[in-house]
Amino acid sequence: MENSLKDTLPQYSPPESVWENIEQALNEAPLQEALSKLPTYEPPVQAWVEIAAQLPNSPRTWWRYAAAAAVVLAVGIGGYVAMQPNAEKAAISYSQEKINPKTMVAPDETIDQQYAQLQALCEDRVTVCEKPEFKHLKQELDNLTAASNQLKDALGSYNTDAALSAQLSEIEQERANILRKLNERI
Repeated sequence: MENSLKDTLPQYSPPESVWENIEQALNEAPLQEALSKLPTYEPPVQAWVEIAAQLPNSPRTWWRYAAAAAVVLAVGIGGYVAMQPNAEKAAISYSQEKINPKTMVAPDETIDQQYAQLQALCEDRVTVCEKPEFKHLKQELDNLTAASNQLKDALGSYNTDAALSAQLSEIEQERANILRKLNERI
C-alpha cells in the first residue's frame, strides 16, 4: 500500500538555484574560516583499545542472536498451529428460505429491464402505482439510478478506483432491494 500511495502522490524537484544557494552558503569565507579555526584532536591508540574491549565479543553475540531467533520462530509456529481450526470442530450448516415468486429475479435480467417491466405493469394497474408509498419508492429508485449513472461515468471504462466500485455495488444492491419492494406492492 505504501508503494501505491507513493506512486500516486505528485513529485517535486527544487530548482537548481536552491542547491546553488546552499552550496554558496557552505563555501562562504566566514563559515570556512570558522571551521578552520576549530581545534582538532587525535585520540590516543589506547582509547580505541579500551572501546574495543567494551564491545561484546562476536561469538557470544552470535549465539545470543541465534537463540533469540529460535525462540521467536518456535513461538510463532506454535501460535500459528494453535490458531488453526481443528477438523473436529468444523461443522456444516445450511438453511432454507421460501422465495416469493413475485420478487424472484431472473439471473439474466438487469435492474433496468425489470424496471421497464414494472412500468408496463403500472400501466395496467394504475391505482396501485398511484399510492404514496409506491411513488416514494419509485422516486428513491430514480434517485439511486441517477447516482449509479454518475458513478459509472466517474469510473470510466477502466474502473480502477476500488472505493467507487464498492460504492457502485452498494447502490446497485439498494436499487435491487427497492425494485423488489415495488414488485411486492403490485
